[in-house]
Amino acid sequence: MGIELKQETLAKLRNQLGREPTDAEVRAARDELLRRHYAAMLTTEMMLRDEADEFSPRSSK
Repeated sequence: MGIELKQETLAKLRNQLGREPTDAEVRAARDELLRRHYAAMLTTEMMLRDEADEFSPRSSK
């Protein structure tokens, strides 16, 4: 799942706002999408790290 195209963002904003979105509104919407994707990537990485720790052999010192 990749980030949506700018045209898709514009179409969503037009539908939500009922008018042509400003450049600032488009940037804010795109920034929010990026933040959500980064948060999902971080969550996935943390879960995979926890799972790897759980199933990796522990070294004995």
